[in-house]
Amino acid sequence: MTGQFLPLVIHISNKLSYDMRSSVYMERNVIMAKIEPGMESMLDMYFYETNSLLEQLDEILLRTEQANSFDSEDIKEIFRIMHTIKGSSAMMGFENLSVLAHKAEDMFFVIRENPDVITDVSFVYDLVFQVSDSYKAQIELIQNNINGEYEQMDFSELIDKLLKARDALVGETKGDTPAQAEAIASGAAPDPEVAANGAAPAAAASAPAPAADNKTTVRVFFEDGCQMENLRAFLLINTIKDACKELEFEPADVENNPETAKEIVDKGFLITFVPHDSVDEVLKAIESALNVQSYEVVSTPAAAPTEPAKTELPPEPKAAAPAAAAPAPAAAPASAPAQHAPAQTSVEKAQAAVEKAQAAAGGAQKQSLISVNLAKLDALHDIVGEIITTESMVISNPDLDGLELESFNKAARQLRKLTSELQDTVMSIRMVPLAGVFQKMNRIVRDMKKKLNKDVEFVMEGEDTEVDKSIVDSLQDPLMHLVRNCMDHGIEEHVEERTAEGKPAKGTLKLTAQNASGEVIITVSDDGAGIDPEKIMNKARKQGILTKPESEYTEKEIQNLILLPGFSTNETVTEFSGRGVGMDVVKANVEKCGGSIIVDSKKGEGTTFIIKIPLTLAIIDGMEITVGDLVFTVPISTIRESFKAESSQILRDTKNNEMIMIRGVCYPILRMHEKFAIDTEITNLEDGILLLVETDNKSVCIFADKLIGEQQVVVKPFPAYLNKYNIKGEGLSGCTIMGDGSISLIIDTNTLIG
Repeated sequence: MTGQFLPLVIHISNKLSYDMRSSVYMERNVIMAKIEPGMESMLDMYFYETNSLLEQLDEILLRTEQANSFDSEDIKEIFRIMHTIKGSSAMMGFENLSVLAHKAEDMFFVIRENPDVITDVSFVYDLVFQVSDSYKAQIELIQNNINGEYEQMDFSELIDKLLKARDALVGETKGDTPAQAEAIASGAAPDPEVAANGAAPAAAASAPAPAADNKTTVRVFFEDGCQMENLRAFLLINTIKDACKELEFEPADVENNPETAKEIVDKGFLITFVPHDSVDEVLKAIESALNVQSYEVVSTPAAAPTEPAKTELPPEPKAAAPAAAAPAPAAAPASAPAQHAPAQTSVEKAQAAVEKAQAAAGGAQKQSLISVNLAKLDALHDIVGEIITTESMVISNPDLDGLELESFNKAARQLRKLTSELQDTVMSIRMVPLAGVFQKMNRIVRDMKKKLNKDVEFVMEGEDTEVDKSIVDSLQDPLMHLVRNCMDHGIEEHVEERTAEGKPAKGTLKLTAQNASGEVIITVSDDGAGIDPEKIMNKARKQGILTKPESEYTEKEIQNLILLPGFSTNETVTEFSGRGVGMDVVKANVEKCGGSIIVDSKKGEGTTFIIKIPLTLAIIDGMEITVGDLVFTVPISTIRESFKAESSQILRDTKNNEMIMIRGVCYPILRMHEKFAIDTEITNLEDGILLLVETDNKSVCIFADKLIGEQQVVVKPFPAYLNKYNIKGEGLSGCTIMGDGSISLIIDTNTLIG
């Protein structure tokens, strides 16, 4: 791996970059560097792990900032995150990122050792947030590279701030040893284990000592083909270090020497440790670590004998590697060091626990999680959808009508059960919570509160709502623009404006999410000034974007004008708005994934944006109905009952609307043929079928010609070119292919009723 990630310098230039996350402009010297081909898999792993750590960092910072204090565990966790990012970035050849993380690590080393040195917590938050933003900006540039070339940002200004902050903290530190102060001032944070134990770095570099009274030695093997085994080993050490009083490992230079990867593959990675609490705790941490295939306990704590007892290992080791494992780990136990005979009851229990765990796992320590490329999941999802459609075509084949096929019907039911389980499993694999996206919005609100000097309470609900991975990726930009719009335009600039309207001085911005009828419904609302229709019309008139006489525009249509490209009510361009490139981006991105956006606002009361996005390629249980020559599918989850109407049940209200009385409750009737202008011979309510559907505590009886039956269907979004017809606004969420190859339209009961 040596030299594979050495950057190739092409040119240096000054660029003005706009960071959407922190909403700031920053000038940087840019070095054009090149990533060697063939490194995609390692880069993907680096991006995944680093982004996960940065999200964790932001979460800690936002949580602790609200409390306006760091506790010791938070400080340790931030130090660990920075230490891990530093090592992995250096391993990948991203030197600027490694140095940046190193300096942040130095600062938190000072804070960790002397928490009382922080007299002004706010500057620490601002500084670390800048580090996080810079990291994210650089990673995004690398991910979006063209032909392997990316812009290597210059963090010298930020690094200088970190150094000054560290030096200032060192100046306030009391009770540090001269060696510690010198190490901090030089920019090199001592290793956590060294700082805790007062040992020299060379101690970690020595080979693991033979088993002593209180030491346990473990040999770890990583998954075959995981690559960067030395980096995996380094990350493993960082994972278990907090659970150990003493920690030694071999090879010792895994952090800086890529050549050790081959040694680890051939011989395994030796770890010798003294636990804080129990051996079992450390072993569990090793077992659950990423990319660990198996491990074996080489030695356990024992009374030091004059001559180590030599024992022969069985010909076939307990830790049998999986089928895909490399040959080296399988052969390693044969040459493993001899185990010492246990002499203490606690040791015996620990060893017994290890052996029990190994036996339960079939002799191998296997990890329970793997990372899979999203493209592979997409392909699997597509195949499952086609299987469902093909199954429907086979079972519903018209050639089978009238035939008595008992065995076939039994096999068909079993096939339906298996395909249903298969699609549930595949769907669950792709589902991820919205918490990550919501947390990023929390960060945006935090930054804007400080810069706009607005007192706003940010409320999140439904962040545990799980949606398809592709949906999550599509939501980030629209939500960012909506949140920024509510903060900038919605919440009043002056507290006096709110109190004059009888509102509390503190504004409220609310972000919610829920699943309903196969859709993800996300709302962004504020209790601000609302949309002024007159102001919107004046601006639209000036820009010449009106398409019909002003008198013909409804209030809803006026509100939706803010979604048009280039539209902005700000007279001057600010850091956050005025360019007219926000709301149209929201609309375009939402429609791109088959969704829709609704604007609901009242002047003086606030504004609500409602985003509805269907689960693209969702597989649902539906009831098929016919209206004339067309077939519709109604989600079964919304159907309460189906029945034939009787003339005695039919009523009319004061506006001559049809109603039906069911068990003492009146429900409105919606005739499908009238709603969608469909020719049909069945117009008498007694001749057709009624379906009572309910959603969001609203109910209606849908009138159709007849029921076809229950069917599992694959939801396909409408083509993008149909968005201009507002099909979704009329109560249709998508379509599906039926067993005979025809198309069925899927009813969106929520929109249909609402």
